[in-house]
Amino acid sequence: METSDEEFVSEEEAAGGPALVKRLREKLKKAVEDKQEYLDGWQRARADFANYKKEEASMHADREARAKAGGIEKLLPALDALEMALRHSPGKELEILQKQFDEALTRLGVERYGAPGEPFDPSVHEALRQVETDKPEEDHTIASVERSGYKINDYSIRPAQVTIRSYN
Repeated sequence: METSDEEFVSEEEAAGGPALVKRLREKLKKAVEDKQEYLDGWQRARADFANYKKEEASMHADREARAKAGGIEKLLPALDALEMALRHSPGKELEILQKQFDEALTRLGVERYGAPGEPFDPSVHEALRQVETDKPEEDHTIASVERSGYKINDYSIRPAQVTIRSYN
């Protein structure tokens, strides 16, 4: 036996035309409301899924940066010793070694920061001391870097320790 989406209308109902039309309009109105409700639900679910995918991708990138940062943190004492050795007795061999370290870090996505003349930013710099300057344009700038800072993208592995200038 075949089923059909069409509703069977008896002759008696067909004879009461206006009542049938009213009933069919109500059914149509209900069907349109149901369709809109289903469409809205589907669209919300689709948007939620897109947001979920973005959030997962962001969390994955953060986990990757934190994992790299953990490895880099273990190398920082050696990098600090190299930087200090270069400051106290500069030499061609040490400069070559530091350049190789910097290139390797760059390939890993790690950036060294903190340089004299940069503006002081408390979110990435740690002020160890303050020196006075008589030049207003040097106010709140870095006078010297005691220990370099490192970051991956926007994730700071370690802040730079600096001396800042202060204009009075």
